[in-house]
Amino acid sequence: MSGPGELGRGGRLRDEAAPELVRAGYAAETAHGPRLAAGLSAADLAHAVMLVESGSVGGTEAAALLRGLLELQAIPGDSFPWDPAAGDAFNAREAELRRRVGAAAAGWLSAGRPRREALRVALRLLAREETRRLASAQLDLADALVAHGEAGASALATDYTYLQPAQPSTVGHLMLAYAYPALRDAARLRRVHDALGESVAGAGGSAGSRWPLDRARLAELLGLPGVAVHTRDAMWQADCYVELASAVAIGATHQSQLAQDLEILASQEFGVAELAERHCRASALMPQKRNPYALAVIRTQAGIAAGDLTAMLSALHTGSARTDHFHLLNGAVPRLMEEAVAVARLTADVVAGLHLDAERWGDAARRGGTAAADVADILAMDTGLDYRTAHGVVGRAIRDLIDADRPLDALTPERLAEAARSVDAGEVTVDPDRLAEALDPQAAAAGRRQRGGSALEEVMAMVVECRAEVAEGRAWAAEGAARSEAATEALLTRAEELAGG
Repeated sequence: MSGPGELGRGGRLRDEAAPELVRAGYAAETAHGPRLAAGLSAADLAHAVMLVESGSVGGTEAAALLRGLLELQAIPGDSFPWDPAAGDAFNAREAELRRRVGAAAAGWLSAGRPRREALRVALRLLAREETRRLASAQLDLADALVAHGEAGASALATDYTYLQPAQPSTVGHLMLAYAYPALRDAARLRRVHDALGESVAGAGGSAGSRWPLDRARLAELLGLPGVAVHTRDAMWQADCYVELASAVAIGATHQSQLAQDLEILASQEFGVAELAERHCRASALMPQKRNPYALAVIRTQAGIAAGDLTAMLSALHTGSARTDHFHLLNGAVPRLMEEAVAVARLTADVVAGLHLDAERWGDAARRGGTAAADVADILAMDTGLDYRTAHGVVGRAIRDLIDADRPLDALTPERLAEAARSVDAGEVTVDPDRLAEALDPQAAAAGRRQRGGSALEEVMAMVVECRAEVAEGRAWAAEGAARSEAATEALLTRAEELAGG
Protein backbone atom coordinates (compact mmCIF):
# COMPACT_ATOMS: atom_id res chain seq x y z
CA MET A 1 0.00 0.00 0.00
CA SER A 2 1.34 3.39 -0.97
CA GLY A 3 -0.18 5.35 1.91
CA PRO A 4 -2.05 5.04 5.19
CA GLY A 5 -5.29 4.26 3.37
CA GLU A 6 -8.68 3.91 5.00
CA LEU A 7 -8.39 2.62 8.55
CA GLY A 8 -9.58 -0.96 8.78
CA ARG A 9 -8.89 -1.93 5.17
CA GLY A 10 -5.86 -3.93 6.22
CA GLY A 11 -8.10 -6.38 8.06
CA ARG A 12 -10.91 -7.63 5.88
CA LEU A 13 -9.74 -5.93 2.69
CA ARG A 14 -6.37 -6.43 1.01
CA ASP A 15 -6.43 -3.69 -1.61
CA GLU A 16 -6.25 0.02 -1.10
CA ALA A 17 -9.34 2.08 -1.96
CA ALA A 18 -9.55 2.93 -5.64
CA PRO A 19 -8.54 6.52 -6.45
CA GLU A 20 -11.91 6.90 -8.16
CA LEU A 21 -13.69 5.89 -4.92
CA VAL A 22 -11.60 8.35 -2.95
CA ARG A 23 -12.42 11.17 -5.35
CA ALA A 24 -16.12 10.37 -5.78
CA GLY A 25 -16.97 9.06 -2.31
CA TYR A 26 -14.48 9.76 0.45
CA ALA A 27 -13.68 13.27 -0.76
CA ALA A 28 -17.38 14.15 -0.67
CA GLU A 29 -17.72 12.75 2.85
CA THR A 30 -14.64 14.43 4.28
CA ALA A 31 -15.84 17.71 2.73
CA HIS A 32 -18.62 17.62 5.34
CA GLY A 33 -15.97 17.60 8.07
CA PRO A 34 -15.62 21.34 8.70
CA ARG A 35 -19.34 21.79 9.41
CA LEU A 36 -19.59 18.57 11.47
CA ALA A 37 -16.32 19.06 13.35
CA ALA A 38 -17.77 20.36 16.62
CA GLY A 39 -20.37 17.61 16.73
CA LEU A 40 -17.82 14.90 15.90
CA SER A 41 -15.58 16.16 18.67
CA ALA A 42 -18.45 16.12 21.18
CA ALA A 43 -19.47 12.62 20.07
CA ASP A 44 -15.93 11.27 20.45
CA LEU A 45 -15.31 12.96 23.79
CA ALA A 46 -18.62 11.75 25.24
CA HIS A 47 -17.95 8.19 24.08
CA ALA A 48 -14.40 8.25 25.49
CA VAL A 49 -15.62 9.64 28.82
CA MET A 50 -18.26 6.90 28.93
CA LEU A 51 -15.64 4.21 28.30
CA VAL A 52 -13.45 5.55 31.09
CA GLU A 53 -16.31 6.07 33.56
CA SER A 54 -17.58 2.52 32.92
CA GLY A 55 -14.11 1.07 33.52
CA SER A 56 -13.84 -0.23 29.96
CA VAL A 57 -10.54 1.55 29.41
CA GLY A 58 -8.16 3.00 31.96
CA GLY A 59 -4.60 3.84 32.83
CA THR A 60 -2.25 5.63 30.49
CA GLU A 61 -4.23 4.66 27.40
CA ALA A 62 -7.40 6.33 28.78
CA ALA A 63 -5.48 9.49 29.64
CA ALA A 64 -3.77 9.55 26.24
CA LEU A 65 -7.04 8.99 24.40
CA LEU A 66 -8.76 11.86 26.20
CA ARG A 67 -5.78 14.19 25.86
CA GLY A 68 -5.63 13.49 22.13
CA LEU A 69 -9.34 14.13 21.69
CA LEU A 70 -9.05 17.40 23.60
CA GLU A 71 -6.24 18.42 21.26
CA LEU A 72 -8.41 17.64 18.23
CA GLN A 73 -11.29 19.57 19.78
CA ALA A 74 -9.13 22.70 19.89
CA ILE A 75 -8.46 22.60 16.13
CA PRO A 76 -10.93 24.76 14.11
CA GLY A 77 -12.96 22.66 11.72
CA ASP A 78 -11.72 24.49 8.63
CA SER A 79 -8.09 23.98 9.74
CA PHE A 80 -8.30 20.25 10.43
CA PRO A 81 -6.41 17.90 8.05
CA TRP A 82 -9.43 16.21 6.45
CA ASP A 83 -7.62 13.61 4.36
CA PRO A 84 -9.98 11.82 1.92
CA ALA A 85 -7.55 8.92 1.64
CA ALA A 86 -8.34 8.03 5.26
CA GLY A 87 -12.05 7.52 4.47
CA ASP A 88 -14.85 9.71 5.81
CA ALA A 89 -14.65 12.58 8.32
CA PHE A 90 -14.60 10.20 11.29
CA ASN A 91 -11.72 8.22 9.80
CA ALA A 92 -9.81 11.43 9.10
CA ARG A 93 -10.12 12.39 12.78
CA GLU A 94 -9.10 8.89 13.85
CA ALA A 95 -6.02 9.01 11.61
CA GLU A 96 -4.96 12.32 13.15
CA LEU A 97 -5.63 10.95 16.63
CA ARG A 98 -3.41 7.91 15.92
CA ARG A 99 -0.66 10.21 14.73
CA ARG A 100 -0.82 12.17 17.99
CA VAL A 101 -1.34 9.49 20.65
CA GLY A 102 -0.49 6.21 18.95
CA ALA A 103 -2.58 3.30 17.72
CA ALA A 104 -3.00 1.63 21.12
CA ALA A 105 -4.78 4.60 22.70
CA ALA A 106 -6.62 5.73 19.55
CA GLY A 107 -7.88 2.20 18.91
CA TRP A 108 -10.23 2.42 21.91
CA LEU A 109 -12.31 5.12 20.19
CA SER A 110 -14.20 2.48 18.21
CA ALA A 111 -14.99 0.24 21.17
CA GLY A 112 -18.73 -0.38 21.22
CA ARG A 113 -19.66 1.74 18.22
CA PRO A 114 -19.26 1.90 14.44
CA ARG A 115 -17.91 5.05 12.84
CA ARG A 116 -21.38 5.96 11.59
CA GLU A 117 -22.53 6.52 15.19
CA ALA A 118 -20.18 9.47 15.62
CA LEU A 119 -21.50 10.97 12.40
CA ARG A 120 -25.11 10.39 13.48
CA VAL A 121 -24.47 12.13 16.79
CA ALA A 122 -22.62 14.99 15.12
CA LEU A 123 -25.38 15.58 12.59
CA ARG A 124 -28.03 15.58 15.30
CA LEU A 125 -26.14 18.06 17.48
CA LEU A 126 -25.53 20.40 14.57
CA ALA A 127 -29.12 20.17 13.30
CA ARG A 128 -30.48 20.92 16.78
CA GLU A 129 -28.21 23.93 17.25
CA GLU A 130 -28.99 25.32 13.80
CA THR A 131 -32.71 24.73 14.27
CA ARG A 132 -32.63 26.95 17.33
CA ARG A 133 -30.70 29.63 15.44
CA LEU A 134 -33.16 29.52 12.55
CA ALA A 135 -36.13 29.79 14.91
CA SER A 136 -34.48 32.87 16.44
CA ALA A 137 -34.06 34.42 12.99
CA GLN A 138 -37.74 33.77 12.25
CA LEU A 139 -38.64 35.52 15.49
CA ASP A 140 -36.51 38.49 14.44
CA LEU A 141 -38.45 38.60 11.17
CA ALA A 142 -41.77 38.46 13.01
CA ASP A 143 -40.62 41.24 15.35
CA ALA A 144 -39.66 43.50 12.44
CA LEU A 145 -43.05 42.90 10.82
CA VAL A 146 -44.86 43.63 14.09
CA ALA A 147 -43.02 46.95 14.33
CA HIS A 148 -44.48 47.94 10.97
CA GLY A 149 -47.84 46.61 12.15
CA GLU A 150 -47.84 48.95 15.11
CA ALA A 151 -46.52 51.95 13.16
CA GLY A 152 -49.17 51.59 10.46
CA ALA A 153 -52.02 50.36 12.65
CA SER A 154 -54.47 53.04 11.47
CA ALA A 155 -52.91 54.01 8.13
CA LEU A 156 -55.28 53.28 5.23
CA ALA A 157 -54.01 50.85 2.58
CA THR A 158 -55.45 48.59 -0.05
CA ASP A 159 -55.05 44.87 0.02
CA TYR A 160 -54.14 43.42 -3.38
CA THR A 161 -55.32 40.12 -4.82
CA TYR A 162 -54.25 39.14 -8.34
CA LEU A 163 -52.36 42.49 -8.20
CA GLN A 164 -55.74 44.26 -8.25
CA PRO A 165 -56.97 46.61 -5.50
CA ALA A 166 -59.24 44.48 -3.32
CA GLN A 167 -60.52 45.42 0.14
CA PRO A 168 -59.59 48.49 2.14
CA SER A 169 -57.32 47.65 5.03
CA THR A 170 -54.48 49.27 6.94
CA VAL A 171 -50.74 49.13 6.53
CA GLY A 172 -50.47 47.58 9.96
CA HIS A 173 -53.03 44.87 9.30
CA LEU A 174 -51.35 43.91 6.03
CA MET A 175 -47.87 43.70 7.57
CA LEU A 176 -49.12 41.53 10.41
CA ALA A 177 -50.39 39.08 7.80
CA TYR A 178 -46.74 38.16 7.22
CA ALA A 179 -45.85 38.07 10.94
CA TYR A 180 -48.18 35.20 11.77
CA PRO A 181 -46.58 32.77 9.27
CA ALA A 182 -43.14 33.68 10.63
CA LEU A 183 -44.33 32.88 14.15
CA ARG A 184 -45.75 29.56 12.97
CA ASP A 185 -42.43 28.80 11.25
CA ALA A 186 -40.57 29.43 14.52
CA ALA A 187 -43.04 27.23 16.43
CA ARG A 188 -42.67 24.47 13.82
CA LEU A 189 -38.89 24.57 14.26
CA ARG A 190 -39.26 24.32 18.02
CA ARG A 191 -41.17 21.06 17.61
CA VAL A 192 -38.40 19.68 15.40
CA HIS A 193 -35.84 20.88 17.94
CA ASP A 194 -37.59 18.80 20.59
CA ALA A 195 -37.49 15.71 18.37
CA LEU A 196 -33.79 16.22 17.76
CA GLY A 197 -33.26 16.17 21.53
CA GLU A 198 -33.40 12.36 21.55
CA SER A 199 -29.82 11.06 21.70
CA VAL A 200 -28.76 8.28 19.33
CA ALA A 201 -25.42 7.71 21.09
CA GLY A 202 -24.66 4.27 22.51
CA ALA A 203 -26.79 2.39 19.99
CA GLY A 204 -23.85 0.20 18.97
CA GLY A 205 -24.04 -1.27 15.49
CA SER A 206 -27.83 -1.25 15.67
CA ALA A 207 -28.70 -3.95 18.24
CA GLY A 208 -26.80 -2.37 21.12
CA SER A 209 -23.42 -3.36 22.53
CA ARG A 210 -21.90 -5.73 25.09
CA TRP A 211 -19.82 -2.79 26.33
CA PRO A 212 -21.35 -1.18 29.46
CA LEU A 213 -22.50 2.02 27.76
CA ASP A 214 -25.04 4.04 29.74
CA ARG A 215 -27.12 5.73 27.03
CA ALA A 216 -28.76 8.14 29.47
CA ARG A 217 -25.33 9.25 30.69
CA LEU A 218 -24.18 9.69 27.08
CA ALA A 219 -27.21 11.90 26.41
CA GLU A 220 -26.36 13.95 29.51
CA LEU A 221 -22.75 14.38 28.37
CA LEU A 222 -24.00 15.58 24.98
CA GLY A 223 -26.50 18.01 26.51
CA LEU A 224 -29.53 16.16 25.11
CA PRO A 225 -32.68 15.72 27.22
CA GLY A 226 -33.69 12.23 26.08
CA VAL A 227 -32.80 9.01 24.30
CA ALA A 228 -34.08 7.53 21.03
CA VAL A 229 -35.14 4.24 22.57
CA HIS A 230 -34.85 1.50 19.96
CA THR A 231 -31.18 1.10 19.03
CA ARG A 232 -31.72 0.13 15.40
CA ASP A 233 -34.22 2.93 14.90
CA ALA A 234 -31.82 5.32 16.61
CA MET A 235 -29.01 4.39 14.24
CA TRP A 236 -30.99 4.66 11.01
CA GLN A 237 -33.84 7.10 11.57
CA ALA A 238 -33.91 9.97 9.09
CA ASP A 239 -37.48 11.26 9.34
CA CYS A 240 -36.48 13.96 11.83
CA TYR A 241 -34.23 15.48 9.14
CA VAL A 242 -36.98 15.28 6.54
CA GLU A 243 -39.27 17.03 9.02
CA LEU A 244 -36.58 19.65 9.57
CA ALA A 245 -36.10 20.17 5.84
CA SER A 246 -39.87 20.49 5.47
CA ALA A 247 -40.01 23.14 8.19
CA VAL A 248 -37.12 24.99 6.52
CA ALA A 249 -38.80 24.81 3.11
CA ILE A 250 -42.13 26.07 4.47
CA GLY A 251 -40.45 28.99 6.20
CA ALA A 252 -38.38 29.78 3.11
CA THR A 253 -41.56 29.72 1.02
CA HIS A 254 -43.21 32.24 3.33
CA GLN A 255 -40.15 34.47 3.04
CA SER A 256 -40.21 34.06 -0.74
CA GLN A 257 -43.85 35.15 -0.89
CA LEU A 258 -43.01 38.19 1.22
CA ALA A 259 -40.04 38.99 -1.02
CA GLN A 260 -42.18 38.67 -4.16
CA ASP A 261 -44.83 40.98 -2.70
CA LEU A 262 -42.21 43.52 -1.65
CA GLU A 263 -40.67 43.53 -5.12
CA ILE A 264 -44.08 44.34 -6.60
CA LEU A 265 -44.92 46.96 -3.95
CA ALA A 266 -41.48 48.55 -4.43
CA SER A 267 -41.87 48.80 -8.20
CA GLN A 268 -42.34 52.20 -9.80
CA GLU A 269 -45.88 51.28 -10.78
CA PHE A 270 -46.94 50.58 -7.17
CA GLY A 271 -44.39 52.65 -5.27
CA VAL A 272 -45.69 52.00 -1.76
CA ALA A 273 -42.53 50.31 -0.43
CA GLU A 274 -38.84 51.12 -0.67
CA LEU A 275 -35.94 48.92 0.34
CA ALA A 276 -32.97 50.35 2.20
CA GLU A 277 -29.98 50.96 -0.03
CA ARG A 278 -27.97 48.34 1.87
CA HIS A 279 -30.28 45.69 0.42
CA CYS A 280 -30.09 46.91 -3.16
CA ARG A 281 -27.63 46.61 -6.03
CA ALA A 282 -26.83 49.03 -8.79
CA SER A 283 -27.23 47.98 -12.42
CA ALA A 284 -23.96 47.49 -14.27
CA LEU A 285 -25.53 48.95 -17.41
CA MET A 286 -28.46 51.20 -16.51
CA PRO A 287 -27.50 54.04 -14.13
CA GLN A 288 -31.08 54.82 -13.09
CA LYS A 289 -31.79 51.39 -11.62
CA ARG A 290 -31.83 50.40 -7.96
CA ASN A 291 -32.31 46.66 -8.03
CA PRO A 292 -33.82 44.96 -4.92
CA TYR A 293 -31.13 42.27 -5.04
CA ALA A 294 -31.76 40.96 -1.52
CA LEU A 295 -35.24 39.85 -2.59
CA ALA A 296 -33.79 37.65 -5.33
CA VAL A 297 -31.48 36.03 -2.78
CA ILE A 298 -34.46 35.26 -0.53
CA ARG A 299 -36.52 33.76 -3.35
CA THR A 300 -33.63 31.64 -4.62
CA GLN A 301 -33.02 30.02 -1.25
CA ALA A 302 -36.67 28.92 -1.11
CA GLY A 303 -36.17 26.99 -4.33
CA ILE A 304 -33.01 25.38 -3.00
CA ALA A 305 -34.78 24.34 0.21
CA ALA A 306 -37.62 22.75 -1.76
CA GLY A 307 -35.07 20.87 -3.86
CA ASP A 308 -33.22 19.62 -0.77
CA LEU A 309 -36.46 18.33 0.72
CA THR A 310 -37.25 16.47 -2.49
CA ALA A 311 -33.75 14.99 -2.61
CA MET A 312 -34.02 13.73 0.96
CA LEU A 313 -37.34 12.05 0.32
CA SER A 314 -35.99 10.48 -2.86
CA ALA A 315 -32.87 9.14 -1.12
CA LEU A 316 -35.03 7.43 1.50
CA HIS A 317 -36.49 5.12 -1.14
CA THR A 318 -33.97 2.42 -0.19
CA GLY A 319 -33.88 -0.36 2.36
CA SER A 320 -34.01 0.76 5.97
CA ALA A 321 -30.36 0.12 6.85
CA ARG A 322 -28.51 1.88 4.05
CA THR A 323 -25.96 4.66 4.01
CA ASP A 324 -27.44 6.27 0.89
CA HIS A 325 -29.60 8.76 2.74
CA PHE A 326 -26.96 9.71 5.31
CA HIS A 327 -24.42 10.16 2.53
CA LEU A 328 -26.83 12.89 1.39
CA LEU A 329 -27.95 14.12 4.83
CA ASN A 330 -24.47 14.63 6.27
CA GLY A 331 -23.81 17.24 3.60
CA ALA A 332 -27.27 18.60 2.79
CA VAL A 333 -28.53 19.28 6.32
CA PRO A 334 -25.56 21.40 7.53
CA ARG A 335 -25.44 23.37 4.27
CA LEU A 336 -29.22 23.86 4.15
CA MET A 337 -29.33 25.10 7.73
CA GLU A 338 -26.41 27.46 7.25
CA GLU A 339 -28.06 28.99 4.19
CA ALA A 340 -31.50 29.11 5.80
CA VAL A 341 -30.24 30.96 8.88
CA ALA A 342 -28.35 33.48 6.74
CA VAL A 343 -31.33 34.17 4.49
CA ALA A 344 -33.84 34.39 7.36
CA ARG A 345 -31.59 36.96 9.01
CA LEU A 346 -31.38 38.83 5.71
CA THR A 347 -35.18 38.82 5.40
CA ALA A 348 -35.53 40.21 8.92
CA ASP A 349 -33.04 42.97 8.12
CA VAL A 350 -34.80 43.80 4.84
CA VAL A 351 -38.10 44.24 6.68
CA ALA A 352 -36.45 46.26 9.46
CA GLY A 353 -34.97 48.64 6.86
CA LEU A 354 -38.17 48.90 4.81
CA HIS A 355 -39.84 52.28 4.20
CA LEU A 356 -43.58 52.14 3.58
CA ASP A 357 -45.35 55.08 1.93
CA ALA A 358 -48.65 55.04 3.83
CA GLU A 359 -50.00 58.11 2.02
CA ARG A 360 -49.55 56.57 -1.42
CA TRP A 361 -50.92 53.24 -0.21
CA GLY A 362 -53.98 55.03 1.15
CA ASP A 363 -54.47 56.86 -2.16
CA ALA A 364 -54.45 53.50 -3.93
CA ALA A 365 -57.26 52.35 -1.63
CA ARG A 366 -59.30 55.45 -2.40
CA ARG A 367 -58.74 55.24 -6.16
CA GLY A 368 -59.14 51.50 -6.53
CA GLY A 369 -62.82 51.08 -5.76
CA THR A 370 -61.98 49.03 -2.70
CA ALA A 371 -65.26 49.90 -0.94
CA ALA A 372 -67.44 48.16 -3.54
CA ALA A 373 -67.97 45.09 -1.36
CA ASP A 374 -69.10 47.35 1.50
CA VAL A 375 -71.71 48.94 -0.79
CA ALA A 376 -73.00 45.47 -1.62
CA ASP A 377 -73.12 44.74 2.12
CA ILE A 378 -75.36 47.71 2.97
CA LEU A 379 -77.50 47.07 -0.11
CA ALA A 380 -78.23 43.56 1.17
CA MET A 381 -78.64 44.68 4.79
CA ASP A 382 -80.93 47.61 4.06
CA THR A 383 -83.06 46.49 1.09
CA GLY A 384 -83.63 42.80 1.69
CA LEU A 385 -81.85 41.69 -1.47
CA ASP A 386 -79.82 38.51 -1.05
CA TYR A 387 -76.11 39.19 -1.09
CA ARG A 388 -75.45 37.57 -4.47
CA THR A 389 -78.09 39.75 -6.12
CA ALA A 390 -76.79 42.85 -4.30
CA HIS A 391 -73.30 41.96 -5.53
CA GLY A 392 -74.59 41.85 -9.10
CA VAL A 393 -76.31 45.22 -8.74
CA VAL A 394 -73.13 46.89 -7.49
CA GLY A 395 -71.09 45.20 -10.20
CA ARG A 396 -73.43 46.56 -12.86
CA ALA A 397 -73.31 50.04 -11.33
CA ILE A 398 -69.51 49.98 -11.36
CA ARG A 399 -69.48 48.84 -14.97
CA ASP A 400 -71.74 51.76 -15.87
CA LEU A 401 -69.41 54.17 -14.04
CA ILE A 402 -66.39 52.79 -15.86
CA ASP A 403 -68.18 53.14 -19.20
CA ALA A 404 -68.92 56.73 -18.27
CA ASP A 405 -65.30 57.30 -17.16
CA ARG A 406 -66.44 58.13 -13.64
CA PRO A 407 -64.80 57.12 -10.30
CA LEU A 408 -66.48 54.85 -7.80
CA ASP A 409 -67.18 57.69 -5.40
CA ALA A 410 -69.54 59.06 -8.05
CA LEU A 411 -71.90 56.24 -7.15
CA THR A 412 -75.30 57.57 -6.02
CA PRO A 413 -78.53 55.99 -4.76
CA GLU A 414 -80.02 56.80 -8.16
CA ARG A 415 -77.29 54.95 -10.04
CA LEU A 416 -77.78 51.93 -7.77
CA ALA A 417 -81.52 52.00 -8.38
CA GLU A 418 -80.93 52.15 -12.13
CA ALA A 419 -78.46 49.26 -11.96
CA ALA A 420 -80.96 47.20 -9.96
CA ARG A 421 -83.59 47.69 -12.63
CA SER A 422 -81.05 46.74 -15.32
CA VAL A 423 -80.42 43.34 -13.72
CA ASP A 424 -84.10 42.75 -12.87
CA ALA A 425 -83.52 43.13 -9.13
CA GLY A 426 -86.58 45.33 -8.71
CA GLU A 427 -86.76 48.74 -7.09
CA VAL A 428 -84.18 49.54 -4.39
CA THR A 429 -83.77 52.61 -2.24
CA VAL A 430 -80.53 53.37 -0.42
CA ASP A 431 -80.04 56.05 2.19
CA PRO A 432 -77.47 58.61 0.89
CA ASP A 433 -75.68 58.85 4.25
CA ARG A 434 -75.37 55.08 4.51
CA LEU A 435 -73.99 54.96 0.98
CA ALA A 436 -71.48 57.74 1.71
CA GLU A 437 -70.26 55.87 4.77
CA ALA A 438 -69.90 52.64 2.82
CA LEU A 439 -67.95 54.40 0.08
CA ASP A 440 -65.36 55.68 2.60
CA PRO A 441 -62.52 53.09 2.61
CA GLN A 442 -61.04 54.51 5.81
CA ALA A 443 -64.33 53.99 7.64
CA ALA A 444 -64.66 50.54 6.11
CA ALA A 445 -61.23 49.46 7.34
CA ALA A 446 -61.86 50.92 10.79
CA GLY A 447 -65.22 49.20 11.05
CA ARG A 448 -63.97 45.63 10.66
CA ARG A 449 -64.01 44.71 14.33
CA GLN A 450 -64.15 40.94 14.07
CA ARG A 451 -61.33 39.06 15.80
CA GLY A 452 -58.24 39.69 13.71
CA GLY A 453 -59.86 42.39 11.57
CA SER A 454 -58.42 45.69 10.40
CA ALA A 455 -60.00 47.87 13.10
CA LEU A 456 -57.41 49.73 15.14
CA GLU A 457 -58.20 47.95 18.40
CA GLU A 458 -57.91 44.55 16.72
CA VAL A 459 -54.59 45.40 15.06
CA MET A 460 -53.16 46.63 18.35
CA ALA A 461 -54.39 43.51 20.15
CA MET A 462 -52.56 41.38 17.58
CA VAL A 463 -49.42 43.49 18.00
CA VAL A 464 -49.46 42.77 21.73
CA GLU A 465 -50.06 39.04 21.20
CA CYS A 466 -47.33 38.72 18.57
CA ARG A 467 -44.82 40.57 20.73
CA ALA A 468 -45.56 38.26 23.63
CA GLU A 469 -44.96 35.21 21.43
CA VAL A 470 -41.70 36.70 20.14
CA ALA A 471 -40.53 37.38 23.69
CA GLU A 472 -41.40 33.85 24.83
CA GLY A 473 -39.61 32.37 21.82
CA ARG A 474 -36.50 34.42 22.44
CA ALA A 475 -36.42 33.31 26.07
CA TRP A 476 -36.66 29.68 24.90
CA ALA A 477 -33.80 30.18 22.43
CA ALA A 478 -31.59 31.89 25.01
CA GLU A 479 -32.25 29.13 27.54
CA GLY A 480 -31.45 26.46 24.95
CA ALA A 481 -28.22 28.17 23.95
CA ALA A 482 -27.18 28.47 27.60
CA ARG A 483 -27.90 24.78 28.23
CA SER A 484 -25.91 23.77 25.16
CA GLU A 485 -22.94 25.91 26.15
CA ALA A 486 -23.05 24.58 29.72
CA ALA A 487 -23.14 20.98 28.47
CA THR A 488 -20.13 21.57 26.24
CA GLU A 489 -18.19 23.11 29.10
CA ALA A 490 -19.14 20.25 31.41
CA LEU A 491 -18.06 17.65 28.86
CA LEU A 492 -14.68 19.30 28.36
CA THR A 493 -14.19 19.66 32.11
CA ARG A 494 -15.01 16.00 32.71
CA ALA A 495 -12.70 14.89 29.91
CA GLU A 496 -9.88 16.99 31.36
CA GLU A 497 -10.48 15.53 34.83
CA LEU A 498 -10.31 11.97 33.55
CA ALA A 499 -7.25 12.79 31.47
CA GLY A 500 -5.46 13.86 34.62
CA GLY A 501 -5.79 17.60 34.16
